[in-house]
Amino acid sequence: MKRFSKYLIIIAFLCFALPVSAQSDEKAIRKGNRHYKSGNYEEAISQYREALNIRPNNAKAQFNLGDVYYAKQSYDTAYTEFQKVLEISPDAKLKSDALFNMGNCLLAQDKFYDAYNIYKVSLKMNPDNGNALYNLEYCRAHLVKSKIWVVQPENGRVEAKEKEAFNGQRITLTSQPDEDYALSQYMVVRADNQQVTVDVSGSSFIMPKFDVAVSAEFKKAHKVEIEKNIKNGSVRADRQRAIEGQQVKLEAQGENDFVLDKFKVYRTGSPNDTVQVNKDVFQMPNFDVTVTATFRTALRVSIDSVANGTISVTDSLVKQGDNVGIIVKPDKGFQLGDLRVVSNRDATESAPVGDDNMFQMLDSDVTVKAEFVEATDYYKVQPDTTLKGGHVLLDQTEATRRETVTLRNAPEPGYQFKEYVIHQVGDTAVKVQPLGNFFTMPDFDVEVSAIFEKSEGENQDQQQQQQDQQQQDQQEQEQQQDQQQNQDQQQQQQNQQQQQMSKEDAQRMLDALENQEKKTMEKVNEQKVRQQPKKKSDKDW
Repeated sequence: MKRFSKYLIIIAFLCFALPVSAQSDEKAIRKGNRHYKSGNYEEAISQYREALNIRPNNAKAQFNLGDVYYAKQSYDTAYTEFQKVLEISPDAKLKSDALFNMGNCLLAQDKFYDAYNIYKVSLKMNPDNGNALYNLEYCRAHLVKSKIWVVQPENGRVEAKEKEAFNGQRITLTSQPDEDYALSQYMVVRADNQQVTVDVSGSSFIMPKFDVAVSAEFKKAHKVEIEKNIKNGSVRADRQRAIEGQQVKLEAQGENDFVLDKFKVYRTGSPNDTVQVNKDVFQMPNFDVTVTATFRTALRVSIDSVANGTISVTDSLVKQGDNVGIIVKPDKGFQLGDLRVVSNRDATESAPVGDDNMFQMLDSDVTVKAEFVEATDYYKVQPDTTLKGGHVLLDQTEATRRETVTLRNAPEPGYQFKEYVIHQVGDTAVKVQPLGNFFTMPDFDVEVSAIFEKSEGENQDQQQQQQDQQQQDQQEQEQQQDQQQNQDQQQQQQNQQQQQMSKEDAQRMLDALENQEKKTMEKVNEQKVRQQPKKKSDKDW
């Protein structure tokens, strides 16, 4: 794998012009490289992340972070880290190297089809990338095209866009149920042996190395109707029909200054025969249902003017008794001094605010008042680097007491985020309660962790579709950049005919690979020299 290692040349009159942060992140990278070479991967990860905390757009640290995860055989995480290089680096050659390594991550898992497509993009970014061309042909030699047969079931139709596909290719299925029916499940089996099944995730499956038969099961569905003339708001359901046992999610929107009071679901025509609703979700019974809701006048949470920082709330229109979170963002060098919630009806009445900046709404409109003072203490915020299934992303590495810290997460392919886990550094028993995608900083250093779980059903399929769309957008953007780069190279290298011919030959070879699949396959099989892919490049950067 390619790995960056940059040694600074210090020139006397430029020494004092270098920013401290630039020196610090380069130092962290050098430390990370030493740990990497000695096989101390966890320390290497820590140093590379420290460099990224200092300078988030440091492409060298980001590249090396992917490299160390690859060395750990954490291929999905390595893929994600290399992918970030594409977002922060404008260098076409570096992007090509990152894409090459992304392909290697897929190849290490025998995902030949996906790796093949990544290598193609790598070559478009840099046609001189011989390793990418080599591995692309290696992947092609492992691709087998098989047929997809569709067997139409009762009570609906099933369609697969592809009639044949390569092994490893994701195949998306669509269905059209007959009236009064809904899709229960897709079924994919081996065409010549129906005892051999193929896993279906949501509405897609990964093509195996054999012909498959596709079908589906449709079941009698019941209607989910929305009651007409709901006052002071509107209600939506994510399904118009559902089979027994399916989950139906509801959404409400209040009008003007109204907020949701509660949902009600009942058997259509029998308002007293109700179905249990858990917050905004219910399980479909074996009969048609009608959904309604009641709304109540909202109470308003206002923010008083404040200096040296900003204050906001999680919701400005709420009802009495609701829990409201206050988001505190002091300016640099300041911290929260005082925080109060005062009733607009009676200035002597206030709502108690906890150390987590939460309060319970009074029975009147309120105003949040705050004061910021000069900061005296900062506490560290560090991510857990040992997570499986994804990682957490932090916008800051330190915070003052009661400052709001925003959280983000990045699941690996096949995983979905479940929840954050925050605890005191060195003592996992002392926990901090996250409030959605943020938490309030205590007066001690914290480590932010998370739980990721295997994706199932529609969630995994939606995640894959988002990844496919991101990859498509990325390819289009890189193609445009590559075209511009080729134009610049033609202008700058008019007197370098031999080098130009080399690029032209490489481009013609790539076109031949894309447009003459059978011819290239025969060539690979005849030569019989590419027994192993080139998975690594030992060159240090």
